Amino acid sequence: MKNWTANLIFVSSLMAFSCSSFKVAQPSRTTDFGSPEYLDIPHFNYFHESPQVPFKLVDHYGLTAAPIKDVFVLGNAVVMVTKNGRVYGEIINGKKIRGKLKLENNSEAYATLYQDRYLILTLKLAQKTLMCYDLIKGKYRWKTNAGLQGAPPLVADSSIYVVSRFKHASRYSLETGKRIWKQKTDEFSHTTPCVASDMVVFGTDAGKVKALRRDDGQFVWETELPGPVYATPIYDGEMIYISSVDALVAALNPVTGEIIWKQKVDGGIWETPALKDKSLVVGTSSGKIYSFNTENGSIQWENVFSTPVGTSPIIASEYVFIGNDDKLLYALDLGSGDVVWKTELKGRVRTNPVIDGNYLIVGSEDKDVYVFEQEADRSQK
Repeated sequence: MKNWTANLIFVSSLMAFSCSSFKVAQPSRTTDFGSPEYLDIPHFNYFHESPQVPFKLVDHYGLTAAPIKDVFVLGNAVVMVTKNGRVYGEIINGKKIRGKLKLENNSEAYATLYQDRYLILTLKLAQKTLMCYDLIKGKYRWKTNAGLQGAPPLVADSSIYVVSRFKHASRYSLETGKRIWKQKTDEFSHTTPCVASDMVVFGTDAGKVKALRRDDGQFVWETELPGPVYATPIYDGEMIYISSVDALVAALNPVTGEIIWKQKVDGGIWETPALKDKSLVVGTSSGKIYSFNTENGSIQWENVFSTPVGTSPIIASEYVFIGNDDKLLYALDLGSGDVVWKTELKGRVRTNPVIDGNYLIVGSEDKDVYVFEQEADRSQK
């Protein structure tokens, strides 16, 4: 009996540890939850400085399943969500962060990071499908049922916007998780919305682009395109850029939804494009990558690869980083589209690259996340 009790305590302690929360010990940039003027744009929609190529592999992490579309960097820590419903943390060139999160029903999740502190998770299949986890305190701030989710949430103006798979869009308080409004959309959707002035804009599986008022969720306009829209719309202050699975790129008037220009491409567009100045970079399922002039839709350059594009392009300095199903991660010249660097991973590259300081971080379907660093900097250490 004593042995049985001891074994039970031991197993229970292991289970408690395996499902334990974890803290990322970094100072918080802020303790507030934004303001009506605050606008947070997903990382694939902006550009920033990048270390110079070539890069050298300096660290990698083996996971229990492939990582989801995005990994996150907080100081020297990497936070990774896996497709089997786990959240892990690692220190670059250091020790693994103790503990992990186990999501309800082992559900695959989508994630967005707010202010290097709050991990906002949406779950595909669970009772509580929207939640805010505090990476500093190591605990959930709140959880709520927002319907079954099919894309990462958008965090903006002290709120979280989600478009459910089952025909409704909603706005929630970032601080409390309470729903502010809910609007029927009439179509299924698997996309993250974008903020365009006083509206939220998103695409649907039926090929419709919808604009709702941010304050109350009321409809503003609707535009129909051929084919489902899975990529997040991009707004540059002048036009909204939409990409569809039916091989179409279009620029819309943000006030009326009217199509200003449109271009057919070779292959469907499943991943969100990247924008810098007047260059819109788009990857397709045919393996072609395009750069469009946003003023008139003309093609500035194109490049072609042997397999479908697997990630959103990320623009950093003069480079475009993009992963493909050929297991290669590429750096292209933003001005010409020429390949200036590439490296092979063990699996198809389906996790968006991330640039943080001198690090380039990416995941692949072989259940690994890779950390690269500029070779010149590494040689001087």
